[in-house]
Amino acid sequence: MRLLSKSKLVAFRQCPRRLWLEVHRPDLAVVSARLQAVFATGHQVGDIARQLYDRAGQGEMIDLKAEGVPAALARTKQLLQAGKPVFEAGFAAEGGLAFADVLLPESGGAWRMVEVKASASVKDYQREDVAIQSYIARAAGIELAG
Repeated sequence: MRLLSKSKLVAFRQCPRRLWLEVHRPDLAVVSARLQAVFATGHQVGDIARQLYDRAGQGEMIDLKAEGVPAALARTKQLLQAGKPVFEAGFAAEGGLAFADVLLPESGGAWRMVEVKASASVKDYQREDVAIQSYIARAAGIELAG
């Protein structure tokens, strides 16, 4: 069974046609210089988040592109058992797939999930983004403290 990613769910909520195009006609996507700049900013913000949330340098980063989904999910499970901060942690359950920007260990085996955005204010679609991630994480057996 093919998993429905959080990104695909958000794409559908924003525009059903967008999702259809992403799935059936990805060749039509146009990555403008502006969009590339947004991606670059997102990577920089992710780097800053790792510095802020892992000052001791004990955390681990999951590289989805290098590892692929199955390996990223397996590695996430291993890292969660070690109780260290995990960046881009992946989980799948209930037919859904999500990757959290930051998972921080809390007392009692629970985790704090942090979603990092390069934004001056919280947008409604970002709330949906976090809601989907937390639902899938909990369904995958991850106890979230916040």
